[in-house]
Amino acid sequence: MAEFKKVVITNKGQALMAKLMSGVGTVEFTKMAVSSTTYADNQLVGLTSLAGIKQNAPISKVLRTNNVAVEVHAAITNDDLTIGYHMQTLGLFAKDPQEGEILYAVTNASVAGYMPPFNGKTPSGAFFTMVTTVGNAENVTLEINPSAYATIGNVNDLQGQIDNLEAYIGYQDTEIVGLEADFATSTFKRLAGAENRTPGASFNNLEPFGGRKRCILTDDGKVLAYHGQAGYTETGKLTQAITIGETTYPIGTIVQVMVEQPKFYYKVVPLKLDKVQDGKGFHLRKARYYVSAKHKAGFKIHPAFVRNGKEKNFVYLSAYEGAIYDESAGAYILDDAQVADFATDKLSSISGTKPASGLTQNLTRANTRKLAQNRGLGWEQAYGATVAATQLLFAIEYASFNTQTAIGMGVSKTDDGATNQSEPTGATTLLGNTSGKADNGSITYRGEENFWMNIFKWVDGLNIEAKSMNNLYVADNAFVDDLGTTPYQDAGITIAKSNGYISAFAYNENFDWLFFPSETIGNTSVPVGDYLYQNNAHNGWFTALLGGSWNDGTDGGGFCWRVSNAASDRSRGRGGRLVYVPGVVA
Repeated sequence: MAEFKKVVITNKGQALMAKLMSGVGTVEFTKMAVSSTTYADNQLVGLTSLAGIKQNAPISKVLRTNNVAVEVHAAITNDDLTIGYHMQTLGLFAKDPQEGEILYAVTNASVAGYMPPFNGKTPSGAFFTMVTTVGNAENVTLEINPSAYATIGNVNDLQGQIDNLEAYIGYQDTEIVGLEADFATSTFKRLAGAENRTPGASFNNLEPFGGRKRCILTDDGKVLAYHGQAGYTETGKLTQAITIGETTYPIGTIVQVMVEQPKFYYKVVPLKLDKVQDGKGFHLRKARYYVSAKHKAGFKIHPAFVRNGKEKNFVYLSAYEGAIYDESAGAYILDDAQVADFATDKLSSISGTKPASGLTQNLTRANTRKLAQNRGLGWEQAYGATVAATQLLFAIEYASFNTQTAIGMGVSKTDDGATNQSEPTGATTLLGNTSGKADNGSITYRGEENFWMNIFKWVDGLNIEAKSMNNLYVADNAFVDDLGTTPYQDAGITIAKSNGYISAFAYNENFDWLFFPSETIGNTSVPVGDYLYQNNAHNGWFTALLGGSWNDGTDGGGFCWRVSNAASDRSRGRGGRLVYVPGVVA
């Protein structure tokens, strides 16, 4: 394979560039020429032609990369080549409005690739991409020779168009499951492999859904047993020894009850968008959501499985809302006693504990983060991408965004105005990896108990800058509060600026996996049924809380957000939950 050095603009090319910069005329790139002649680097700028040209390549594509540069594509094959040669020099030719065709730019090979003669059976080819300065890219014509060979870039563009067309028409691949959601009419339709399926057992043979299973995990990320296996316990400590390979984990080994979520890929196809008039992004009125266990053309890996640029095959979501392990006492706090030591204690996920709250202790989002990270490398509190994975899977499985109607309202009580009234964890222990609800109102979605209601849960990696805009910033690592710069990225959306029931989700292509409302004129049932609490009039930063609490009633649900609390806030109605991401190193 040929490798070329930097592109040198010839003297003739520089003169043409000066004309373009002054606004005189336009330029058309006419061809690339491949030469077997070797030139010294210092010869290139003075060249007006190339010796030893073996093949000419018509221009197949020209793109403006910015105001002063273009990207030019060309391709050749050896269909008519009888004698092979080494590709030593590549020249780009252009039309000068006064002088005609000139040699505009040249590059020579650091490694000369060999173009063989045609053997009568299998053709060979080469694809070239040259990025060059033109001074004024607006004065470059983008017309190309229709007889030019397609480059890899052209083929990829065409394939992308085919992939998008298939997404609009509808996939036939049964490994893909999807949902068409029309938020304007509150109609939802199963697509592709999801057609004729019903929630529950019929989704079990699909890895993103049926592959979700409760397990017990050591602090260093070792799965010791899955739900139903010998030694599995939800007490937070092994009640019998477990041997894996040559390692025996004794009775008393600390373990957390987690939900193993296998990696999956997704695609969001917007079908109807309205531009947000007083902010960023779009109102998503109608869309198709797709999920696949395998990578499919046009699909992206869900960001829950990418942390700081590294892909993961699994993430582990807490089965239960967070309680606190008292490191000094060597015991779990079962009754939400307000005695946390945020320097040493650990956020936990076990059965039989009242979820930790900030009744009197300073259980802010930052301190909940500390408790999670105290458990060791890879441990965090739930963050934006991990909760979005569950939201997407639920929506496709149930063909709905109303979690309370589909599975259950969740724990709901008349508030006493004074205490943490959340129900203890573990009411859904017997439901295991399935979805459903318990007698005390607790719900579970495929192993995750009380994803909504019971107590609001802090969500990390989401910072909201109010300042009359409600702009959202997103990160997947190095979490801090009140920040909109690296590692946080502007999501390019504006969260709705009024409290109310969700009627449209915000859309930006780069963050199409998010489920944040851009509009709140719905009701308790449709199209989502969940409420947004916000305060855009505030001149500062807010955090994100998910799901609702015991006193939120029909306002709550798996898409209910509260983005109106400062990072310094704590409350008897707010807690957190764990996430473990494998393979994180210091």
